[in-house]
Amino acid sequence: MLQFKEILSYIFVIGAAQAIQLAVFLLRKKENKTANKLLAITMIIFSIDFILGVLYVTGNILKFPQLIILNISFPFLYGPNIYLYVLLLTKNQKNFKPLYLLNYIPFFTIHFCGLFIFYFKDQSFYATLLYGNQFWYTQIITNLIPVSGIIYTAFSVMLAIKYNKAIRNSFSNIDKINLKWLIYLVTGTIIIWLIVVFAFIVELFAGTHNANLLIYVGMSVFLFGIGYKSLKQPEVSIVKLQDKEEEDSKSKTQHYKKSGLSDAAASDYLNKLFKYVEENKPYLKNDLNVSDLAAGVEISTHNLSEIINSKLGQNFYDFINKYRIEEVKKLIEKDKNTVYSILALGYDAGFSSKSAFYSAFKKVTGITPAQYRSDIQKNKAV
Repeated sequence: MLQFKEILSYIFVIGAAQAIQLAVFLLRKKENKTANKLLAITMIIFSIDFILGVLYVTGNILKFPQLIILNISFPFLYGPNIYLYVLLLTKNQKNFKPLYLLNYIPFFTIHFCGLFIFYFKDQSFYATLLYGNQFWYTQIITNLIPVSGIIYTAFSVMLAIKYNKAIRNSFSNIDKINLKWLIYLVTGTIIIWLIVVFAFIVELFAGTHNANLLIYVGMSVFLFGIGYKSLKQPEVSIVKLQDKEEEDSKSKTQHYKKSGLSDAAASDYLNKLFKYVEENKPYLKNDLNVSDLAAGVEISTHNLSEIINSKLGQNFYDFINKYRIEEVKKLIEKDKNTVYSILALGYDAGFSSKSAFYSAFKKVTGITPAQYRSDIQKNKAV
């Protein structure tokens, strides 16, 4: 029978191998190179941390006791790295800005101080530290780990929310903009840090360090899950659209930039927008974006976004899909003999995937397309 420590060691070794495999995969990806390189570095740090976990579990860390400081300081890299990965990915940035290095000040500070406070102790000190006695320096660092994690996780979540909002204000179809990977990564990060907080609370009140093993187990599960997820997050030209908005805005008056459109101007633009959409049906183009529509209406992207967001209380994605739903309803009513499948009608109306079509239809009407068709047929029968 394998002992508990041996089982944990195997889990950690497999986790380390999985992290290295993911790092290699990320480094070979052609898109989002800077973001993926940073995530690959994070995976390598994960793998080192797992190996340190094996040394801890087996007690072999006492052969290399100075590595303990790495083990307790690595968490100060995870938060910044995941946050900066999300930042680089959502902002579509090609380069790592020197300013980002400020996020690593806590990590480097810990090691600089550790050179004088922690490294040069005798073997008995490290042995007592391993088996439960807290040193004031490691105690301070350990207490700060959950704080750092919560702060950076909050930053990452806010970036992901902002990104989701930005694409819905820029694109009428977001099926090819695979947010599942980003959502999975951020959600997994939240869960890991919740485990860290839980382990911290258990240690604080129960005085045991065994709860820290949950962190490694959670990290292992997290990495196993990532291994089964696709990392095919395409590059999305959010920045290009924003740049165009800024160029369009420069051609407008300072009044518009600071205080928005006047009610009269907004009313005129809305009338132009409604007339253009109803007469030309641009929503039938499944890759329609906000710049395309602005060019058709002959107003700036900036002003178009403003009237849709502020005056209609919608984002661009919902605005266009509402017209598509109305088009689908008309097509269903015309297809009296149900010659065409509902999905085919959805594609004809401008949708680019089944999931987006069904989700939007139910959001607008409260029922599925199949239910709508059934109700139409029942009403005609009566």
